[in-house]
Amino acid sequence: MRANHLFSRTALGLWCAGALALGMWSPGAVPQSNDQVQELQAQVDALNQELARLKARDPAAQRQAMENHWSMMQDHMQSTRQMSGMGVRNCGDRMMIDPGMVDGGMMGARMMNCTMMGHGIGMGAPGWALPSGMAPDAYRQQMEGHMQRMRSQMSRISAETNPGKRQALMREHYETMYRDMQTMRGLGWMWGTVGAASLPDPDSAGAKLVSQYCGQCHVPPSPSLHTRSEWSQVTQRMRAHIGEQAGTAGAGVLVPRTAELDAVTDYLGEHAKAEH
Repeated sequence: MRANHLFSRTALGLWCAGALALGMWSPGAVPQSNDQVQELQAQVDALNQELARLKARDPAAQRQAMENHWSMMQDHMQSTRQMSGMGVRNCGDRMMIDPGMVDGGMMGARMMNCTMMGHGIGMGAPGWALPSGMAPDAYRQQMEGHMQRMRSQMSRISAETNPGKRQALMREHYETMYRDMQTMRGLGWMWGTVGAASLPDPDSAGAKLVSQYCGQCHVPPSPSLHTRSEWSQVTQRMRAHIGEQAGTAGAGVLVPRTAELDAVTDYLGEHAKAEH
């Protein structure tokens, strides 16, 4: 059952800071029941069966199976994150509060105020759309490796009897799915090795600001990810979101001044990929 907490933004930030200080907001001590684990296992089994349907000869059937599987993966992620001990550990725990996946979750969509997001990752959308242009054969080839890891992880979770270790394995299971799904969406760069030194013109003020501020929630993005006009839209979304952050206590992120955000936009635009 999804919670629908109606905290105000400011109250949520204060609660977040206070709960962390008091040690209240941490993975729960109540272990997942065997029935809950079996339910997750059944979902993984169903995912394997749906993935097998992508081998059908009928193109329409393949496409439908791909869409079904993509949706089922997100449902399984939601089920996993709602397990005991899967709460947000701190306000920078981005994987657990991605607004594109929360949709009510533990603390509701308002939890997006605990971290700075951008790049069209979700911003309150009910779920992730199937990657544009993804063909069923390519989807199956990529997803087969992900499913193999998921099956192995579920076997370890089912066999583990220590509550703390089982929760750690459950979190690993979720985070693996998150990264795999984001990588398929073209966001694998978020776990790459880009830093200030490897950004264009690394000694410039713009490169240093990108590393300082954008690097708080993910790897600093390469300017070549977007065109100049796209970066303008991305930073506008960030500007609006940072405006919400500014009045929120306990957000746990550094907020750039207007002039600094302008410098970031100029730098990204200067080194952006060519417009089509």
